[in-house]
Amino acid sequence: MADFGISAGQFVAVVWDKSSPVEALKGLVDKLQALTGNEGRVSVENINQLLQSAHKESSFDIILSGLVPGSTTLHSAEILAEIARILRPGGCLFLKEPVETAVDNNSKVKTASKLCSALTLSGLVEVKELQREPLTPEEVQSVREHLGHESDNLLFVQITGKKPNFEVGSSRQLKLSITKKSSPSVKPAVDPAAAKLWTLSANDMEDDSMHLWPCRRTGKREVKGTDELPTQVSLWKLLPGRCLPLCQLPLPWDASLQTWGKGASK
Repeated sequence: MADFGISAGQFVAVVWDKSSPVEALKGLVDKLQALTGNEGRVSVENINQLLQSAHKESSFDIILSGLVPGSTTLHSAEILAEIARILRPGGCLFLKEPVETAVDNNSKVKTASKLCSALTLSGLVEVKELQREPLTPEEVQSVREHLGHESDNLLFVQITGKKPNFEVGSSRQLKLSITKKSSPSVKPAVDPAAAKLWTLSANDMEDDSMHLWPCRRTGKREVKGTDELPTQVSLWKLLPGRCLPLCQLPLPWDASLQTWGKGASK
């Protein structure tokens, strides 16, 4: 018999059904008790009573089901979910069950792939098939008697699955690294003199003596009314007998202005 990784001090459960011979069940329990020692414990549960058992969650390190020699146990989704519940985090299930080698949707006997999927859906991880073996004539007869199933495509498959290293519904505080929000950028201080220079008052906007003239910079000279493209607009104030420049504003470049020349509309 394989020891299934059982060591001293562990809690082991053996799940059996009425197809399991009593002598074979007792022999398996005796071998398991020798492995767990005095500090461990071996519990025996009938599969039909497992859902009504008083086992608390996370009670067993190892659960063996359907592994009693001669057993033809079938595992329902409810049984697999209960097994997952009473397993301790990191604990293992070793399961043996007759399976069909051909797909039959009307059969209550699953295929190996469907059995693996059922273990995964129950919450187990690292589910894998360990071995396959043919049924003996006595086991074929047991399937007919206890399961009411006849088929020439039956095999025994042994599968293992592991419970995740946490309990369902458990919680743990997560440490999150939250980056502090950067302070909003501070606008640079505005020179009051510059702000005054570029600000027009309501009186200025209504003053008929205020004019905008396009001009082109040529060195330090301003040429007004030329046919060349202007690069700036000058703000002038007309005073009696003289014209004072107030400020110059750069014009944005626009390719459409390239047509401004002689004969073109300005």
